[in-house]
Amino acid sequence: MYKFYNSNGKEVILLNPSEKSKKYAIELKHKKALTNSGKRKIDKSTGKQRKLTGKQLAYRAGYLAHQKDSNRAFKSQHPRYKRKTG
Repeated sequence: MYKFYNSNGKEVILLNPSEKSKKYAIELKHKKALTNSGKRKIDKSTGKQRKLTGKQLAYRAGYLAHQKDSNRAFKSQHPRYKRKTG
């Protein structure tokens, strides 16, 4: 997660692909929108948490499917690869 401030002084949070995938998985499970910091997105007119539209749900499902597919392709091309953590 990267935090910085734009020219107006507003805090902006950017996510890397793995953090974005986690956020999308949570949003798909609950069908509710979240901010990049993990807080609920509130609809200003109603004061309730925003629900995701069908297109937004489909985009998130497609993003997660793409991540899974590219991970499988990488693993098939590099069968002995061990992730270095530490």
